This record gives sequence, structure tokens and C-alpha cells, in this order.
Amino acid sequence: MPVHPDVAALLDLQTDDAEVYVVERQLGELAPRIQALEAEREREEQALARAREAAEREEQRHRELKARIAEHREVQERNQAHLDSIANMKQATAAMTQMEHSRRMIAEAERDVDIMGRRIAEQRRAIEEREQALQELIDRNAEARAALEAQRTALDGKVRDAVAGRDAKAKAVPRSLLSRYDRIRARKQEKTVVALRGPSCSNCDTMLPLQRRSAMVGSGTVEVCEGCGVLLYAAE
Repeated sequence: MPVHPDVAALLDLQTDDAEVYVVERQLGELAPRIQALEAEREREEQALARAREAAEREEQRHRELKARIAEHREVQERNQAHLDSIANMKQATAAMTQMEHSRRMIAEAERDVDIMGRRIAEQRRAIEEREQALQELIDRNAEARAALEAQRTALDGKVRDAVAGRDAKAKAVPRSLLSRYDRIRARKQEKTVVALRGPSCSNCDTMLPLQRRSAMVGSGTVEVCEGCGVLLYAAE
């Protein structure tokens, strides 16, 4: 004996809902992929910004150190002029000691300036490489994002069509039965209408009392499984 027409309409509706779920799941899987592309670009941009900031700090220290060297040289020149005017040997010795100390400070600072300059040059080369890599990443991601957006547009269309077909079929299901089905479907998000398998629910194997089974077979009514909460119908 075929299933009751209301049950047949409900099963037909469930088939359409399953198709809607598949497309919506495919659509939902696109969002993380698009977000991953954005996150990858943001990480590279942040790394580049940090590299630029580090280079700028290093260049600022480089400028400050060169300015101090210039100041030391001015002091050195003044000390030299003062030394040339000193006749007292003790004062001359002290001035020469001070000048020697100043020369060492200048020599050390110049070495630091040279080391810092090479480091800055390396940082700038690294920044240029990062800039090039970022642009290549942006170009690649633009192509990938365009492809994902095209997929999303196509899936959006499929969802609209599937939902429209589903809504049309829902009109063939009695309102009370449709309401029960929609409540369970919204909660479970999986197969909602299943057949009896012998005396039990084919979803969870919970046995139904004989009186309820007989009523389902005789009248084609749909019952809620006490075990898993799905809608049950008698297939025969």
C-alpha cells in the first residue's frame, strides 16, 4: 500500500530541503576561504608595516648618531685650537688626553654608523622584497577571490531557485503537519521524516507501542519518535 498522500508530499518536501542544505553548506564553505585570503593579505601588510617602522627607527638612530659625531668633531676642533694656545705643559697634557678620548669616541661612533648603515641597507632590501611579495600575493588573491565570488553568485542563484521550489511544494503539505515538520527540521538540521522499520524507528531503533503503529498503518498518520524526535510514518 502506498504511503498517505500527505506523507508523500512531506517526503517530497524533505528531498528539496536536503538539496537546499547541500547548496547552503557549499555557500557557507566559501566565506572562510574568502576570509582566509583577507587574513593572509592583512598578515603580510602588518609584517611589512612593522619592517618599515623598524627601518625608520634605525634610520632615526643613524641620523642622531651622525649628528653626535658632528658635535664631537666641533668640540675636537675647539679643543685643538685651545691646545695650540696653551703654553703650560700640565694644561697641554690634560688637553691632549681629552682630545685623545674625544678621538676614540668619534672613531667608535663612526664604526657604529658604518654598521648601522649596512643594517639599514639590508632592512631596505628586505622591505623591497616584502613589497614585491605582497603585490604578488594581492594579485594572486584577487584572482582567487574573483573565482570565489563567481562561485558564490552561482550558489546564491541555486539557493534562491531551490528555496522557491521548496516553498511551492510546501503548499501541498497540510498546515499543521508542515508546522510540526518545520519545527523539528529547524532544531535537527538533518533528516526529519523517517519510516518505521518493523516495530521501531529506523533512525534510533526506539520501539513504538503496537496501538500507535496500528493507527499509523491504518490512517497514514505521522507520529513523533519519543527517542530521537523525528517524524515517523508507516512505509507499508
